[in-house]
Amino acid sequence: MRDGVIITRPPPGLAPTMAAVAGAGWRPIAAPMLHVVPLGLTLGAFRPDAVVLTSGQALAALDDPRLHACPCYVVGQATARRARAAGFSHVIPASGTAAELVALLRASCRAGSRLLLAVGRGYGGDMANELRGAGFRVARRCVYAIEPVRVLPDATEADLRAEQVAAVMFYSTRTAEAFVAALGPIVAGMLARVDAIAMSGTVAAALTGGPHWRAVRVATHPDQDAMLDSLGRPDSN
Repeated sequence: MRDGVIITRPPPGLAPTMAAVAGAGWRPIAAPMLHVVPLGLTLGAFRPDAVVLTSGQALAALDDPRLHACPCYVVGQATARRARAAGFSHVIPASGTAAELVALLRASCRAGSRLLLAVGRGYGGDMANELRGAGFRVARRCVYAIEPVRVLPDATEADLRAEQVAAVMFYSTRTAEAFVAALGPIVAGMLARVDAIAMSGTVAAALTGGPHWRAVRVATHPDQDAMLDSLGRPDSN
């Protein structure tokens, strides 16, 4: 029975997504394709007026109560909930993309404000430059690194070989790239009867040139609710 849905995002987002997929009637299969390595935070003399996050993965490094007193601007409601749970008292979410977050900051913060942009290694450079061009003082700090998982979990590969997988969910380009790179030729050939569910067109583009999918579905908005809408329910597939 094709009732399995592979979820490629890493913790801590993995667990709530598995619960949501199970709530939609599917059998969730955990296959996190990224390993997150904490790097810590060094601010020096910089004292931010606001904290800016594009991913909840940065929150582990932001455990200083002095930072929690700052307004915290984030992408998406899921990261907003995690920021509040981590101790931030004033969290302002943009609806779903980094571009919308930049627009929110330009509308909400005065020119010259000091912004702590906490990101993963290799991320946030363009955003930092755009914010500096808009008149903000930006300290970009890489507080975690992401490493791809190079081999599929044994149980995930077994489900694919047994033709029990209906879809694979991809929340980022890096998870998509890591999943495709981890496929052996035999398993890759089994994806012709499996759907790829991509959070955005950019994520979907990372799947091109790889295995042949039954279909690549792109969420209408870059959030989990839209991902689940794209997935549907077992009786509708």
